[in-house]
Amino acid sequence: MSPKLTRRQFLYAAVGGAAVLAAGGLIYALGQTPRRQPTQAASAQTSSPSATAQSRSLTIFARSAYHQQINRALMDYYNSHRPPVQFNYIPKGYSEEYQAILLAMKNKSSDYDILYIDEPWIYELYINGWLDPLGKDLDTTGIPTYSAQLGEFNGEFYGMPVVGNFNFMFYNLNIIEKVGESPPKSWDDVLRIAEEVNQKLAPQSYGWSGNYPDGVISDVYATVLLSLGGYMFDPKDRITPTLDTPEAVEAMKLIVELASPKRAHPKTMSWSSLTEYSDAILAGEVAMGAVWNGWVADVDNPQRSKVVGQTYFIPMPGPKRVSQTGFWYYVVPVYGRNKDLAKDYITVATSYDAQKYAYLKAGLPPARINVYEDPEVKQSSRLAGMFYDVAKVGMPARTSPVYMDVESQLIAVANKAVLGQLTPEAAVQQMQQILMDATKRAGLLH
Repeated sequence: MSPKLTRRQFLYAAVGGAAVLAAGGLIYALGQTPRRQPTQAASAQTSSPSATAQSRSLTIFARSAYHQQINRALMDYYNSHRPPVQFNYIPKGYSEEYQAILLAMKNKSSDYDILYIDEPWIYELYINGWLDPLGKDLDTTGIPTYSAQLGEFNGEFYGMPVVGNFNFMFYNLNIIEKVGESPPKSWDDVLRIAEEVNQKLAPQSYGWSGNYPDGVISDVYATVLLSLGGYMFDPKDRITPTLDTPEAVEAMKLIVELASPKRAHPKTMSWSSLTEYSDAILAGEVAMGAVWNGWVADVDNPQRSKVVGQTYFIPMPGPKRVSQTGFWYYVVPVYGRNKDLAKDYITVATSYDAQKYAYLKAGLPPARINVYEDPEVKQSSRLAGMFYDVAKVGMPARTSPVYMDVESQLIAVANKAVLGQLTPEAAVQQMQQILMDATKRAGLLH
């Protein structure tokens, strides 16, 4: 796990090339109609690419922490199905990677052959002309439709999904049963159970937690809001801010209540890193909480976890059972020197068989979510079915191009509400105004 960072301080550009969202509708489908007929959803072929022996090296600029492990597994798979490539993997923290990519592209650097990027970055890189097209007929079988379409512009793919991250809720059944409760089916259940755990089991275990200090919006509030039937932005145009609703206020009240001392882990507002939060989950200190895939990847690893077999994953338990999307993509920079080889790597590494291999070997959250239904995958882990259930109901939350530009302001306001310095109503009103002002400055509303 990586140290906590100031998260995503950049323009979130999702306008263009993505599917129009139907209001109130389920955003994800299990996959598009295949663009070609694959064998078991695009299994990698074993023929050699056309690159010369002298050019068989690739530099991949990507994320650190668990992202490095899953990318290494994909590289191993590639080298077992193609003439070997010398990989140079350069890992960076979240914000550091983004800023370095912008600097490299502005300087027309040819240092990187493949970029591994978060879904909010794609459109910005595309509109600046920094991405080379991957092709028109890439297979997207098993990839949720919205996530596949985020990488497609004007009929060509510029980004291929490789990691299928989702934001969802976990619960520790053993802790819940100790206080005489059953798994939560509603937010009222979560509030009640969390309070009981703090009353009866603290300091060994606490009721609730999440990445509140730095991720209170993207990692907690946004998904809770979706679960209540609300949106940060109008799902019809994905641009108009919509925090002027009862659902937005109710979501703020809920995350404030969950983070209260009578329900939350005492470090909920002061985790020093995401590693510390994850370790607390693995130690059995937290009964329930909001997480992304990678934060709970080791819950059944006996070498790291004290809660093997006790942890379960569910969509957020509101009136709408949803998770929030957060996919990672491979793209080829237009200035790269080994584009053909890079594209061949992407084709192989994002294939069904490669995704399955990396899941089994390194815990890759597959972008092809049908991997979770593979018999061998299901037999290998009790978590596969839960991940699939979470993935089926994934929805985007932060869809406007202005979101990332103002996220730090939204975080500051939300944290004031959690700390009791603002009422939930006042906090949501301020957040709505921040979004409206930014949207108008960008010329998206008049």
